[in-house]
Amino acid sequence: MRRIFSNTLIVMVATLASRVLGLLREVVIAARFGTGEDYSAYVAAFKIPDMLFLVLSGGALGSALIPVFAGMLGQGDKDKAWRLANAVVNDAFVALLISGIVAFVFAPYLVSWVVAPNFSPAQQELTTSLTRLLLLQPIMLGMGAIASSVLNGMERFLVPALAPLFYNLSIILGALFLSQSMGVYGLVAGVIGGAALYLLLQIPAMFRAGFRFKVGLDWQAEGVRRVLTSLGPRLIGQAALQINFIVITNLASGEPKTVSALNYAFQLFMLPHGLFALSVAVVTFPAMARLYGAGDLAGLKAKLVEGLRRIYFFALPATLGLGLLATPIVRSLFELGNFDKTSTQMVSYPLVFFSIGLVGYGVTEITTRTFYAMHNTIIPVFAAVITVLSNVALSIVLQRSLGHGGLALSLALTNTLEALILLYLIRRKLGALDTGNGLWLGMLKITLAGDLMGTFLLLAGWLLATPLTDLSKVPLILLTGAIIGVAGAIFGGAAYLLKIEELHSVTARFRRRA
Repeated sequence: MRRIFSNTLIVMVATLASRVLGLLREVVIAARFGTGEDYSAYVAAFKIPDMLFLVLSGGALGSALIPVFAGMLGQGDKDKAWRLANAVVNDAFVALLISGIVAFVFAPYLVSWVVAPNFSPAQQELTTSLTRLLLLQPIMLGMGAIASSVLNGMERFLVPALAPLFYNLSIILGALFLSQSMGVYGLVAGVIGGAALYLLLQIPAMFRAGFRFKVGLDWQAEGVRRVLTSLGPRLIGQAALQINFIVITNLASGEPKTVSALNYAFQLFMLPHGLFALSVAVVTFPAMARLYGAGDLAGLKAKLVEGLRRIYFFALPATLGLGLLATPIVRSLFELGNFDKTSTQMVSYPLVFFSIGLVGYGVTEITTRTFYAMHNTIIPVFAAVITVLSNVALSIVLQRSLGHGGLALSLALTNTLEALILLYLIRRKLGALDTGNGLWLGMLKITLAGDLMGTFLLLAGWLLATPLTDLSKVPLILLTGAIIGVAGAIFGGAAYLLKIEELHSVTARFRRRA
């Protein structure tokens, strides 16, 4: 457990730095573009490249590769593992290149029929142009993602966790300097440069780990067929996730500024999700794959329970903070330059609804990876398909009454539904999760600590409503920061008094460091 926690801490610190840069990226972009139509076109232009990246080489391929690769390493077959990694690199590059060419040719139709049918013709033309340029990104990010998967499979987490720093830094530089003369194209240049840095940083680490690149498709490498067999359902699962975002963009494109607003809100939502839930899931996944490969189902279940408790410990206070302080947080971070009070209202509104799904998102991350570690891809796909169908129907219904906030609420509710489905089905596979490990008691204690924190935030929001609305930038940042600090202290104090294990794990780790 100590090794898992140590690796989690490494990933969390690196992820924190990356997320801070990611937040700074959004602040710089917000000041430069606000919620204007150019930025909405930029957001929409990412949908097809992101689909190619995540489906062909990101989450889908990585989650298919790690169990097989880690299993070979666990059995001492390093040569076979490296041959498999080389085969996957070559195969994925060819797939990304071909799909990128196809998407480049059909980009005008994909934009006008699928992604943003309600944009004006001029905005659709801009979105198409940006999409074609951004198709360079998934090729480089895809190769970098495979490198991350291999390094994570070897439990070398630092470099893959640091690589996104350079991606975000490049976009920030593009927004600060290139966008002055190139407009939104400066942002795209930053994205392409960042994707190149993301890949280049990891290449030396791959070679130090033992990788040797050889050109050529190698379908005979041991493990390739197992990766491809499990990849199919994962492709459907990743495609389902991206379809959710395309549905939201499609429905929001009737009011172009809401596309930007939803993106800013989602990026804020992803800050705690990426820092806590994703960090826990990424570190736990290779360990679970090794345990399953060794036939240790009890150990695998124990790792799952540890992950669930840790995710809930971090996600619950983040949910309360984002949901109850949405407006002052958005004002403090973004209200500058072209991002005005109207933009603040447009972003904080869906952020409240997104925050409802934070716990569900985290649970989905780790339960999905648990099934993948067990080489079970059908169940996550089943849950993802139900989520997509539910999201499409619920988005249409909720948008009518709640506007773009309804789109955020639909995504939060349907992803919570996905988490519940996966929890139910993992229990069917592994048996009762709370078998003397204190899962439900621990979550009850965390909930009690969250209740105290939430009560304070409600009182603070009510008593300080006027200053939180009227204060200028710097005093508002100080006041909002103070409220968050006190709320965190209340949660931490309650966790200490309730002897919540996750808090003691954190403090013990820092004491050992000191």
